[in-house]
Amino acid sequence: MSMRDHATRAGGSQDEQQIDLTPMLDVVFIMLIFFIVTSSFVKEPGVEIFKPQASTTEACERGTIIFAVDERGDIHYNKNKLPLDKALRTAEAAKKEAPQANIVVQVDRETPAYAVEELIDIVRPILTAPPCISTDDEA
Repeated sequence: MSMRDHATRAGGSQDEQQIDLTPMLDVVFIMLIFFIVTSSFVKEPGVEIFKPQASTTEACERGTIIFAVDERGDIHYNKNKLPLDKALRTAEAAKKEAPQANIVVQVDRETPAYAVEELIDIVRPILTAPPCISTDDEA
């Protein structure tokens, strides 16, 4: 056996010993696509709210449609100020994206009560559960 034949055999066996990562990458990309497709994204209201404290609280189930009412009574949704008359259409569109979602209203400590009542009255036709009012836990 010549040196050339020996070198060819050694080089060939070295290629056979490398691990093929293609199937693993396929699985990783399939898992990534699965998690992206099945995840739900929460649209934040986009305004800084200082929530009031509450001594008794209950967890809000499936609360992912979040409206915020600031100290001036302005309504915010998805980082935009929203007129009261468009709140129902916005809530309906959000409900179509996530039919099981519940409405959460974040209020500031200084928010006028009438503004929250008006918002809840406007979105009442699409409510499947009582709306949740977001508060801070008592320290």
